[in-house]
Formats: sequence, C-alpha cells, structure tokens
Amino acid sequence: MLQTNHPLRRARWIWPGRWDCPRNVYAQFRYDFSQAELPGRAKFYISADQCYKLYVNGLYVSRGPARGHQKNWPFDTVDIGPYLQSGRNWISVVAYNAGVSTFQYIHQTAAGFICAGRWEDMEILSGHPWQMRLAPAYKPATARLSMQLNFQEFFDAREDDSSWITSSEKPTGQGWMPGGSCWHGDSPGLAFGTMPWHDMQPRGIPNLGNTPLPYRRIVSTARGKCSPGWAEQTNLALPLFTELPPSRWRRRKVEPAPLKKTRAKTPPSELSVNLPAAGAGKFAATCLDLGKLGVGTLMVQATGVAGEIVDFFFTEAVRENGKPVLAAGPEYACGAALVARLVLGEGETNFETFQTIGHRYVVAIARETSKPITLKLTHRETLYPMKIRGKFHCSDDVLNDIHAISTRTQQVCMLDAYVDTPWREQAQWWGDARVQAQNTFHLSGDTRLLARGIDSIAAQALPNGLTFGHTPTVAYGCVLPDFSLTWILTLWDYYYQTGDISLFEKHWPRVKRVLEYFATEGRGKNGLLKYDERYWLFLDWCDIQKQGYPTVLNLWYLLTLEKLIALTSLAEIVTPGEKREIARAYEAQKKLVLRKLWDRQAKLFHDGLSLDGEAAARCSIHSQTLAMMCGLHEKHHQHMINKKLRPYLRGSRVASAKPSSFWVTYVYELMTQQGYGSDVVGHLRKHWEPMIPFGGCWEVFSGLQPEGQPGGAAQDGDAGGIGNTSTSHAWAAHPIYHLARTLGGVSQAEVAWRRVKFAPVLGGAGTDQASVAVPTPRGIIRADWSRTGKKKFAVNLSLPRLMKADVTLPNQPKQTATGEKTWLVEV
Repeated sequence: MLQTNHPLRRARWIWPGRWDCPRNVYAQFRYDFSQAELPGRAKFYISADQCYKLYVNGLYVSRGPARGHQKNWPFDTVDIGPYLQSGRNWISVVAYNAGVSTFQYIHQTAAGFICAGRWEDMEILSGHPWQMRLAPAYKPATARLSMQLNFQEFFDAREDDSSWITSSEKPTGQGWMPGGSCWHGDSPGLAFGTMPWHDMQPRGIPNLGNTPLPYRRIVSTARGKCSPGWAEQTNLALPLFTELPPSRWRRRKVEPAPLKKTRAKTPPSELSVNLPAAGAGKFAATCLDLGKLGVGTLMVQATGVAGEIVDFFFTEAVRENGKPVLAAGPEYACGAALVARLVLGEGETNFETFQTIGHRYVVAIARETSKPITLKLTHRETLYPMKIRGKFHCSDDVLNDIHAISTRTQQVCMLDAYVDTPWREQAQWWGDARVQAQNTFHLSGDTRLLARGIDSIAAQALPNGLTFGHTPTVAYGCVLPDFSLTWILTLWDYYYQTGDISLFEKHWPRVKRVLEYFATEGRGKNGLLKYDERYWLFLDWCDIQKQGYPTVLNLWYLLTLEKLIALTSLAEIVTPGEKREIARAYEAQKKLVLRKLWDRQAKLFHDGLSLDGEAAARCSIHSQTLAMMCGLHEKHHQHMINKKLRPYLRGSRVASAKPSSFWVTYVYELMTQQGYGSDVVGHLRKHWEPMIPFGGCWEVFSGLQPEGQPGGAAQDGDAGGIGNTSTSHAWAAHPIYHLARTLGGVSQAEVAWRRVKFAPVLGGAGTDQASVAVPTPRGIIRADWSRTGKKKFAVNLSLPRLMKADVTLPNQPKQTATGEKTWLVEV
C-alpha cells in the first residue's frame, strides 16, 4: 500500500469528457506555474490509465507507466529539475486510453490521469486548475495495429499544431476547459483510491530511455496505383495489400549516413526525404532503413500542401529489390497493420507518434498529392536502460555477428516488461521471458524485469490457479498450463541467480494454487498429466505430441517439483508437512514417468500416451533432453545422446520433431553440460548465420516466404517465412549465453555464482581465439584463450573475489581456481 503521506494521495484522477467510456482517445493536460529559484531536484510522480507522455517547458521527458493491474496501478517517479527554468514553467501531458483490453492492458471502463510534485516550497497536484481537453487532431475510427496492440494513429495537423506543448503562452480557445468542468458541476476529479484504482505502487524498474536515432539511408522508392477507396478505409493498412505487391521498387545505392552521438535532448540530423507529387490515382513511396531493429516513436517534420496525407508503414524486412515485406494480412490471427497517418497542416508540420512500434524500416507513402512533400524523420528509441557489461568476441566474425544480433534482439525486447517481439505483439509471454532473463543475466546481471514479471504473472489467475501465458491480458485463449510450470521455474531461476529466497516466499501461496491444478484437474485416470482441451498446450512450435498424456508436459512437471524441493527446503514460510507433500509428489511423478513413458526396447523416452494408453511411436529430442535434465535412466544417457541429440546437432536426419529456435536452448544447455559444446557451436552457427542480414533473431528457423503468405511453426531447415512471425524474437537470442558457456567456457555452478565451471571449448568450430566477460552478483568474470601453436592454447581466467571455479581443460588435471590463473594447454 502506498504510504499515507505520499503526495499522490492528495492528487485527483482527472480526464476531460466521459472518463468511463473512452474509445481510442487521446487527452491533453497542461499546468502553468512560476519557479523563483531552481531546485537541486524536483520529484514528480505521474501516471495515467492507460499511458502518458510527459513534457516540461516543451521538452520531452518520459513516457509511462509500466503495464500493471488497476487494483495496484503503477506510477513513475521523474526528476524534472533539469528541465525547469527560473520564472515561467509549464508541464504538458498527452495521455491515451484505448477503451479496449489488449495483450498488455486490461481495460476497466475507466480512463484517468494523476500526478503530484513536491520540492522545496512547491506542490503540484492534478485537479483544479489543470487545463485539459480531448485531443482534437486524433481520429478515433481506426483499426487495431494488431489484435495484440492498441489502435492505429490518424492525426490531422490542421486541428492541432502542438503549440500547447511548446509555447510558454497559456492555452486558450475552444476545447480548453478548467480542470473539473468536464465532470458534473465543478468537481475537481476523482479522489485517490477511487475504483478501479484502489491503490498505487512504484513501477519498480527504471523509466524507459529516450534516444533519438536517425534513419540511416533511403533503401528504395516506388510509384504505383492507389487502392480504390483508400481514404475511406478505417484500417489504414488495407490499401497496402493491393498497392505494394504489384508495384515496382527501385533500390537506392546510397551509403548509410554516419551515426553521430547526440545528447538525449538534442535530436540528430534527420534524413531528408522528398516524396514527388503522386498525381491523381497514384502514390509515391520511399522506404527508409534505421540500420538496426528499433522500438519507439516516429518524429516527423513535414512540409507540403495542407490537407494532403502521408502514411507511415512499419516493417522488419525488405526484399532484395527493396520492396517492403508485408506481414500476414489482417485476416490472420496475428496479422499486423502497423500504420500511422498524418494529415499535413499549414506550413511546417511537426508530429510525433504516440504508440511505440517495433520495426527496422519505415515506408512513407503519399497518395494523390499535388506537390512534392519534404520529410525529415527521426526515431525516438524507448528501451529499457540495460547497462551492457557482458562481452563476447572470437576469431570467427560470423559468431561475433550472431552475438551482436542476439544482443540487439534482446535490447528491443526489453520495454516495461520482457516482450516476445516489439513489432506485432509486445506481450509478456512467460516462456520467452525465461530465456530472456538468462540473456539479461549474461549481458548486465539485472534481475528487475524478471522479478517484476514474476509478480505480474502471479497477479492474473484463473479460478483454478493456473496463470495466463502473458499478463496483463484479455487473451483468454492464451492459457498455457506448461507456462504455469515455467512461472514456477523462474522463481527458481531468480533464486539461483541472486540467492534471494524472499520472492519465492512471497509467492508460495500462489505456487500452491498452481500445483493444485496439476494435482486435480490436470491429471488423468492413470496419474499422468493430460492434455486439457480447455487450454493451449504449447510445449514448442513443432509437431511434438500434445494430445493424450504428453511426455514433455510430464517431464516439465517433474523438473518443477525437483526445483520446488530445493526452494521449500530453504523457505521458512513452508511448513514441514508441505515440504513432505512436495517430496511425495516428486517421487510419485518420477515413478509414473519411468513406468509409463519409457520405451524399454528403444531405451528412449517415447513422446507420450494416447487417452487409450497406446504409447507414441516417436521418441523426440525434446523428451530425451528433459529426461536427462531430470536425471532419469542415467546409464542410458549416452545412448540418448548418440541416438537423438548428437545426430541432430550434427545435421543428420533424425526421426523426431525438431526443436524450434526457442526450444533448442534447452538442447544446447544440456549438451554443453555433457561436453558437446563444439557440436552446439556448430549447430548454432549454421542456424543463426541466415539471420544476420536481418539484424535480429527469428521467431522460427525460416526465411522469407512469398509476400502475403502467413508464417507459422516452420520446422528446423524448412523454408518457412516471416509472414506473421517475427525477426525480433528474443526467445531465440540465447546465443548470448550459449557462446559464453561454450567458447567462453563460463557457466554457473552454484547459487548466486558462488562457484562456476570453467571448461572452454578450445578451437571449437574452427576458432583460434575467444574472450568473454560475464557479469555476476559478485563481479565480472573474464576469460580468454588463443591458439599459440597447432595444438597449443594460452588460457586465462580472472574471477571476482570470493568466487571459485571448477576448471576442466584438455590434458590437465581437474582443479579449483580462484583469482587470476593462466594455463598453457596442449590439445
């Protein structure tokens, strides 16, 4: 609960017009005040339902809040001291409410803005006399950007010149009204604690960044025929599906403009774009490249004829001829319609989109224009401010590039939560988040997004205790029982990384509710966990068995119980009886798996049973991987490796469902532990090299399909397509930590990194040198090796204070190291 003396408790929730029935609505707020002397710091607390952008004295400051649940809605703390000036000051806020629920937000039939500032003798509280209005330039009748996101933006600059943000003159004129007059009588708004905002909490993670980036180059241009009725379409993307495919694109052979370092408040030099007059029934388009994947808002400076229209289409990829790639059309479940529309005003038009969109390329399209339009475009990047301390470099530039695109993918998938892709979804899928947390641990060591996500997942539950696949969400079809187990496993991951058991203790009651489902509704007559047709059993993007009694689901449950035995043994909140119950459940599940899911003849775990009890014919890579992780039938582990796992990594045909770019991380983890790191590196290099030109990691192992075809769960080696899949999917960015563990040789061996294993794959995949830096709670581990002769290597290891390493090197006795060590090794 927010402390009783917090300034926000004296503030009011305000909103112009009807606060209880918004629909794709933007609201504008302004407060003018005088500041005699500049304070050292000026703490300003701010939030909105759904979100806001904050400006002080015409300068952009921040956006927020972090996604959350209204019963304990998040707020941001911003130091606006650096933006204040002696004398006249003004605060401007744009707030937005979709009026619908999405994959990041649950609408509670309410919109509101609240803020409070207190420094020295100054106090600012939302309510009277704040000025506010519904933003007149936004047209609410647009389609969704995707089924997961908010609405497309349609901004008519003739209706709003944004001077209310930039000018020191207090706004006047039609549409402005004093703070409370939009509610009944002279009410100053709604009191703190009014439902649905029962309470508020700090966001618990840093505010998002604010880095202006220039678009690097013009990729291509095109002209063509307009789609009939394009101006009347409420879905601004629909015309593209008839306009772009037949159009001829001309690739521009221009070197990228050099990137210049700029201060956050000073926009970089924009790339100037001239869209020629299109003429009646025609369009003119230009495609620009940011130079890397990004997520944020588009800043536009435009000059042209007032009333003429420019659309901006966002995509992740272009074809060889420079033609932008369309995602699967709006008729598909995950179709993306990522378009914003700007109607030009008189003279120079300055506009910035509100909705953050992930992309690499933006296409500016002018239709039926009478004169040329000049555009200057800049991208405002709004990422989680992760400080990268982890490093990887080796003698193979392909592997270096793979690490680089993995790092970039992880960065753009870190917003106010771990998101699966910033492009079409921005949803906090928890299977993705588990992998992304490991990526983050090896890049920065930051655990805050993981901890906040664990809390978020716990806050939205089914009546039977299961979690949703992502939260906050309206996606009732996205209940994945296996992701409920993943949520428990991330409690283990957090503890293993930090040594802090308190997060598990906080959520132990919630864990018990999840376990209750698997002990009752989720269990079949034979005792095994079964496919529950009410929910989506994901397991992986491949044709692994999911009906009946799937082996992979039962093994995930067994592994979860194993980790719970360790966690409950440490947690004071868990009673002795509860600890015994977890141990009994583990032993019972282990016996069931060994008795019912083991193929004695093949000496492998088959993929499950049908409802009639018939054993599956296939024995998958997934099943063997998890069984080995659970320590089952250890005497047959080498057989599992030789029969399934190593042939798969070496590219041989294996009669099995093949792991996706996501699930293969578990194969890599296991095989590195088993001493097959060189095979891991070889497989990783082969399958991630095609991703390098895209600058990001693919959702599935696939390439481009013919335009307009939907992507899907393409199999390893199949010719899939990006279709509705993503090239910015951080569940596939795990080369970040697998390269650190294989070529770098550094892997965690004990809780909170008290002990590590050091076993570098010297010369792996033909490399002659490798170096890594791995951040840990105890400090940074540094390791490097280089070839000094045909079979000789110089190896160096530097450990933080109070850390030990179990060292395994070729032709060297196993040893324990501390501090700094050097070895000369002959392979």
